[in-house]
Amino acid sequence: MKKIRFYLAKILGKLSNLGLKILGRNIPYYPGFVALKVCPEFLHYVKKPKLIIAVTGTNGKTTICGLLKDCLENMGLTVLNNNGFNIDTGIASMFLKQKKVSDVAIVEIDEKTSGEIFKSIVPNYFICTNLFRDSMKTNSSVEFILSKIREGIPEKTKLILNADDLLTVEIGRGRKNIYFGIKESINKKNYPHLFCDLVYCPKCGGKLIYTDIKYYHIGNVYCSNCGDTNPERNYEGKVSFEKKKLYINEEDFPLKANSIFNIYNYLAVISLLKEIGFSKDQIVSSLEKVKIIDSRFYQEKIGNITLINQMAKGQNPVACSSVFEYLQNEQGRKCVLLMLDDVTDNRYSSETVAWYYDTDFEILKNSSICQVIISGKRWRDLYVRLLLAEINPEKIWTAEKETDMAAKIRYEKIDKIFLLHDITSYDQSLQVKESIKERLS
Repeated sequence: MKKIRFYLAKILGKLSNLGLKILGRNIPYYPGFVALKVCPEFLHYVKKPKLIIAVTGTNGKTTICGLLKDCLENMGLTVLNNNGFNIDTGIASMFLKQKKVSDVAIVEIDEKTSGEIFKSIVPNYFICTNLFRDSMKTNSSVEFILSKIREGIPEKTKLILNADDLLTVEIGRGRKNIYFGIKESINKKNYPHLFCDLVYCPKCGGKLIYTDIKYYHIGNVYCSNCGDTNPERNYEGKVSFEKKKLYINEEDFPLKANSIFNIYNYLAVISLLKEIGFSKDQIVSSLEKVKIIDSRFYQEKIGNITLINQMAKGQNPVACSSVFEYLQNEQGRKCVLLMLDDVTDNRYSSETVAWYYDTDFEILKNSSICQVIISGKRWRDLYVRLLLAEINPEKIWTAEKETDMAAKIRYEKIDKIFLLHDITSYDQSLQVKESIKERLS
């Protein structure tokens, strides 16, 4: 009976996907929603590739999956990926797409649901990028998220973990794991952040001492009580920004990113590819062809002005603050457009402005930032937060509608435009980007 329900779920899921295409609707998770309604065990029965890679963590999941997908396809493999739709319905939709069993499935998994997913899908490799506080409504407690991930990891799965995050290291406590990280100090200014998710040792509760911070609690650290410290890194990275190279265990790889969080994404990707068995030459050849996903990062120079469209994940103070730090360290006079609202903003939304007060908007006081333009349904709340961050009111411009933002930019006074958007406001950011490009042209 269960198998009959599975085949019915598969048929109805594929038909719903066809129906969406006919209607011109883009709801990527809906076919999976239909399949799971008909057969809750759909993910258990569906045929899966021999190689399954799972990726979770607070920040960097979609970027890592995109880089891995491009690399493996460049190597001639057929790859399934759920493209950021990282709960059960999105994963089910991914499997409904395959006409025949693919070579690889790269499964992005929401942190708190990973235990449930692993009941049906047993990955060969499991990457955890990092753990930070996230949405106030669902993921604000890192200890809770850590426990949800740990409880469901299959014994046969090899863990690839960030050695520079002791919270992530804690996931693999008692197992033999693969670790990546950066031991050397990176020449960058560390901003005094408003909070730290890791003050006390997750092993004994003793006070942690940081000897080198890459960002937030990511870095070199040891416990003043039990001496617990970063594990030995199997893949130790060193960065040359001038040469645009990432050196891992003395081998050099191309680096198409200069933000610290994306350097860790590259480290995770290369570590995984090496563990699978690909050679340095294969990885280099493949990496030279890939780029960061456009919905995460896009850059174009138009005339004398550089336009950067970058995701600054709403409800996530670390993601936003890290992007602020990145743009602060960039050269030139800058205009920053903030589109950080959850555009759905309805009764079922996770929207709350409390996360503004964990986010380092104070970074935007930097003298190189000439103008900050805000819009969206919550612009008044954001305006108050910017004033509390002591940003000069003359630098703050407001737009009732996102489509009015391009007209507010003082193009003659800047060298770079940073258009920062939330996950849900990506489509609106594309409209603003096109308006800016028209004016620059």
